[in-house]
Amino acid sequence: MKRLWSDHKLLVLSFLAALMVTTVLFVRLIADVAYWPQHQDETISGWMTVGYVAHSYGVDKDALILALGVETDLRRLLTLKAIADGQDTTMVELRNTLLNAIIDQRETRD
Repeated sequence: MKRLWSDHKLLVLSFLAALMVTTVLFVRLIADVAYWPQHQDETISGWMTVGYVAHSYGVDKDALILALGVETDLRRLLTLKAIADGQDTTMVELRNTLLNAIIDQRETRD
């Protein structure tokens, strides 16, 4: 091992970096596989982002953003509560808008 390190430091460091990246990606894969099947069609709440809702309901995120009429560059980071506050609307109205967009997407897909 000492000889490998002394002769090929760059190769050993590259291998360790690739191993770390692979480990991180594998852990994320396992977390997604364990988390998402239990969170399909989850009740829409204010803490969620548009991306979370899209992933939970299996629909296109951009279509949901378009349905909400959000035009800011921060739209992917905003919670639904922040979007509702910014549009001066209630969470119930926002939830209904999202659910209608989700139903429309699912009907056109089927």
